[in-house]
Amino acid sequence: MKKRVIVASILIAVLGGAFALRLINNYGVYFFDLIVAAVCVFCALEFSKLISANGVPASQMAAGIYPSLMFAGHMLFFIFELKPYFYAVIQLSILLATMLTTFIVYLCLKTKQVKTYCEENKINKLAYASRVALKSALTFVYPSCFLLALMLLNRIDAFSSSNVELFKGNLGWVALIVTFLIPILTDTFAMLCGMLFKGPKLCPKISPNKTISGSICATILTSLVCGAFFYVFNAFGVVANGFSRLGIQVWHFVILGFVGAIVCQLGDLFESFIKRRANVKDSGNIFPGHGGFLDRFDSHIFNAPFVLAFFIFAFII
Repeated sequence: MKKRVIVASILIAVLGGAFALRLINNYGVYFFDLIVAAVCVFCALEFSKLISANGVPASQMAAGIYPSLMFAGHMLFFIFELKPYFYAVIQLSILLATMLTTFIVYLCLKTKQVKTYCEENKINKLAYASRVALKSALTFVYPSCFLLALMLLNRIDAFSSSNVELFKGNLGWVALIVTFLIPILTDTFAMLCGMLFKGPKLCPKISPNKTISGSICATILTSLVCGAFFYVFNAFGVVANGFSRLGIQVWHFVILGFVGAIVCQLGDLFESFIKRRANVKDSGNIFPGHGGFLDRFDSHIFNAPFVLAFFIFAFII
């Protein structure tokens, strides 16, 4: 428990530092993107190892390189202020190019391991390279493309929209606070309420420590706290008159917290399912008492795209 508290404190300090730098310096936005990209690399490498435990392996090289290219494409778009549709074109091109490169590399690869796998499974090199490329592509979608949503939330103030201008550069703060708040609240409430009320297990075969009572309480309490933050944002003038001008009310944030809590728990269960298939307890051991990067950010990976979708439909479109 002591190690868990120390590591959690360090992670909170790093996150707080990133938020502080974003507040006091214009380059803080770039630094935040860089941190997210670094997390992407570590999460993708851990996920690649997990899915390689059974069957054909995923490319560790591709898993590590793709988030870096994704970050470069992200930066290119905002530095040169390209048209919105170019963002999808750039990211899709990077994904397809990385898949194709992975396929070609493994098609040309001549090792004893590849030869043995092909002989045992009675497949040719073409089929082997195709399987590796497709399996590696899973690491491009999860976690990289999911965490790409977090970088877009960081840049939401740069979106060309009259609605965004109402918030005077503070919509990004609201988006990031909510994005990080929901997973933290959900995990905390689920653990505390599960310990307090106990009861039937939620998914004993996938995650034996999670309880139904913890899940229900976490969902309800997280939605209520998100509703409370609606008033906090208004009280401190963070949103200027943006909420009232756009008709955003407290129930919007309650729903955001409610659905977000469910999404976070699905993200947690998904990662637990992958670990069970790989027959491991943690995705890594870089954080003593906490496991790996994927163990720490599994809820965020699912939550970020949901929050991005909410903010796009509520504040931009």
